[in-house]
Amino acid sequence: MKRLSWIITLPLMAVAVVFAIANREAVVLDLWPLALTIKAPLFLLVLGSIVFGLLAGAAVAWVSAGATRRRAREARRRVADLERELAGLREAAEKGRPVPPPHPAAGSPSSLPVAPPPQAAAGGDPRSMS
Repeated sequence: MKRLSWIITLPLMAVAVVFAIANREAVVLDLWPLALTIKAPLFLLVLGSIVFGLLAGAAVAWVSAGATRRRAREARRRVADLERELAGLREAAEKGRPVPPPHPAAGSPSSLPVAPPPQAAAGGDPRSMS
């Protein structure tokens, strides 16, 4: 992976250096609504715009992934809780103690109502019916 990074980075850096050498002439950038003008070499304006765009895109991606990060944190907490519960149940089973009833958490499958077992049809054992 590190070699791939270098294989990509070195040619891009070479292109940036050649671009900077070829575009050293000063240009005026007029930021119209602000009544502000900037006089700088062309390569600085172009490369600066690229860096600004990359940073802005990274910020937008980070903000938009906030819900996914929150769900991942909740899932990690739930897994940790379940692992602790499993360790307690295993310890209780190894020591031969009765297993305590699970503590239902909001929204967990164990907190859902359980249907009673089906009753045999009137008239006897269902296996005797033909």
